[in-house]
Amino acid sequence: MKRTLPFKIKIVFVLILTFFSQSGLHAQISAPTFAFTKICASPGFNTYTVNFSFTGSNTYTLEMSDPNGSFSSLTGITILSSQTTTSPGSFTFKVPTSTAGQNYKLRVRGSSPSVIGSSSSAFPAYYQAFDQPFYLNNKASNIGICGSGTVTLSVDATAPSPVSIPNLKYKWFKDGVVISGQTGSSLIVSSTGQYQAFLDYGSCSTFDEGQVEKSQKVTVSVISSSTTFNLSSSIDPPNDVCPSNPTVLSTSPGYSYKWYRNDVEIAGATANTYTTAVTGNYKVLVNAGSCVSPIYTNTIQVNGFDFNLTFPASQSPSINKIQQGETFAVTVTTTATNPTFEWYAPSSTTPVSTSDTFSTDTPIDGNYKLVVKQTSGCVFSKEILFRVGFGINPTQIPNTISPNGDTVNDLWEIPNEYLTTEYEVLIVDTFGKEILKTTNYQNNWPQNTIEFKSVNPIFYYVISKGGSPVKKGTITVIK
Repeated sequence: MKRTLPFKIKIVFVLILTFFSQSGLHAQISAPTFAFTKICASPGFNTYTVNFSFTGSNTYTLEMSDPNGSFSSLTGITILSSQTTTSPGSFTFKVPTSTAGQNYKLRVRGSSPSVIGSSSSAFPAYYQAFDQPFYLNNKASNIGICGSGTVTLSVDATAPSPVSIPNLKYKWFKDGVVISGQTGSSLIVSSTGQYQAFLDYGSCSTFDEGQVEKSQKVTVSVISSSTTFNLSSSIDPPNDVCPSNPTVLSTSPGYSYKWYRNDVEIAGATANTYTTAVTGNYKVLVNAGSCVSPIYTNTIQVNGFDFNLTFPASQSPSINKIQQGETFAVTVTTTATNPTFEWYAPSSTTPVSTSDTFSTDTPIDGNYKLVVKQTSGCVFSKEILFRVGFGINPTQIPNTISPNGDTVNDLWEIPNEYLTTEYEVLIVDTFGKEILKTTNYQNNWPQNTIEFKSVNPIFYYVISKGGSPVKKGTITVIK
């Protein structure tokens, strides 16, 4: 006997087939695909795109899991643009500033009809809220610890600084090895080593010199009352050091330094190394902080290789004066081995002479230059600057000058014997107004243009030594 289904049951069966036809066949969603392997967002970049395929029309939404891959608690991404009309679809989005974890996932949800697509594979994602270098302990490079004491290394709060951003994690290194369990913005140190902090952005970090978000390196030294410092030379023994290959003198890093040559402090030498080829006895005064008094290192004698160079004329800033029709000529002598000579006119890059002699009867204003080079053994050069000009080297004190710019008698030039700190030169005008008062006069008056209120103004001079006048007279200025 053939049985038939009741009418109501047929209706329910048709509805079930219709539902599965719509939700299964026409609402399938693939797992999102994307080109990135990790998200390393920052204030300067935060745009990412995923693609997905689907069947059937629906209202699609992109979801991002929590850092552990769970979709029960979603990460609040922001959709920047989307294409969900035709398959394949896409979403462009940005992540929130709180993003930080290794196992995020993405999926697409349809809301009408309700359907959830497959999730993507896990990937790391971090928002790099601070992407600049930062500093420790007021940019210190060296810190000393007394005996069994400690020092706290802390990230400076002076802007720009990551300490103003909450929830950031740090990774600390000692001598290039990570210090386990230290994730805060400060570190208590009790042992010698070189320390550095990095911002920890997980897989978005490199923890090496290429990472931007890192501190300077700080050398911490433990100091005791028995601490000593040794001075060494990169050339041993430092005898006949060539200027083209100087020695590097060095002592322990991590402190403050003053360098001395022949017991005279070397201005500006404050590092733990000093490069030199100059003959002398060198030592360093090391200041290791409050733990011990400043300590001198041992002394090292450096013998710098040198050659003698005799230049029988005045060097700059003095001017070698000649008269019209005369020739300035100079011949140098040297103890350099196989020397070469190059003479340069002012502003010239091509030598005007390559012998040991130079001459000119048409001097150019400015510095001439002589370069003498030793070409065998220790190869290095010496340089001399000199000037040549028209005029008269005075043997007597002149009583007239003509500052008209022709370089002849433009300045009041007096004998060299008065051009020292022993003599004071005073010049006043006819009203007794002081025009010039100086010691170590440099034959450089007048430096400014003289205003001719009369035809030929007259000035009075007094040259004194030890407070007593030795020369007096007048100077008439002629146009």
